[in-house]
Amino acid sequence: MDIKDNFLKSLYTQHNPKTYSEVSALFELNYQKILELLPTLKEITHDSVIYHDNEQDLYLFAEERTPYTGTFILTHILALESGAINRPDIKFKVFFDAKLLEVLSVCNESTLNNSHPYLAQCSDMNIQWELNTFMEKWLDYCLDKYQGRLWQTL
Repeated sequence: MDIKDNFLKSLYTQHNPKTYSEVSALFELNYQKILELLPTLKEITHDSVIYHDNEQDLYLFAEERTPYTGTFILTHILALESGAINRPDIKFKVFFDAKLLEVLSVCNESTLNNSHPYLAQCSDMNIQWELNTFMEKWLDYCLDKYQGRLWQTL
């Protein structure tokens, strides 16, 4: 085992596994932040965008709505020579009655690097923690760049 492998293994063995209450608190925090970014999220049933002159446009795609939940994708659409790509392409479910936001996937349905050498050491709670921590940091970024700008229907 080389230095890189030892370092990776230490990352997954040095901290305690995340608990349901820790992950649930992150779900609650992300729910509050998404409502700061999208105050009308409870009513949204259509795709929307924030156009920005100095930043990437921010897209919200409404995938599914029920009276108590909604599944959405929050992303940028980046133009490449080979076509367009959505990144970070975060799919999440909002539980309006419970006031929770749970990340379902990041970047085209992949949750983690499937070939990660220590994936087996990650519990479901740790994977949820990782995905939802990413969402929390990205929501902070979006709030900094887009808060106060108007969402428009696509």
